Amino acid sequence: MSEKLFIKTKTIIPVSDIYDTLEWYEKILGLKSTYIHGSGKRGEEEDFANYAITECDGIDIHFILDEGGPVWTRSGTGALHLTVSDVNKLYESVVSQGVAVARELKQENWPARGFELEDPSGNLVQIEQPL
Repeated sequence: MSEKLFIKTKTIIPVSDIYDTLEWYEKILGLKSTYIHGSGKRGEEEDFANYAITECDGIDIHFILDEGGPVWTRSGTGALHLTVSDVNKLYESVVSQGVAVARELKQENWPARGFELEDPSGNLVQIEQPL
């Protein structure tokens, strides 16, 4: 048997504000910030935060600040797909916090149920549970 070639993937989402993004993902989805590159906010210090990592349950999501660079780093152009074990529980949690849902919880055209959110930077967050 051969050794695995691919070991892990990283999801990098472009955002307009690192701190607003981290606060939203922590509060709404329960992720924990584990790394922030830089210490200040844009316009406040030379060393402003332009990259961050959140983690939960063995997954990690990376965020890069939109600094007007290549198209892939522009806020609002990212998409994050999360597969969860209990989509009903997460949906109820999101709705109870008053978060605007971009697409209500529904049966997909494939064997899954899911819903969609938009993060503070306008990136699509798709959440589903396979059936």
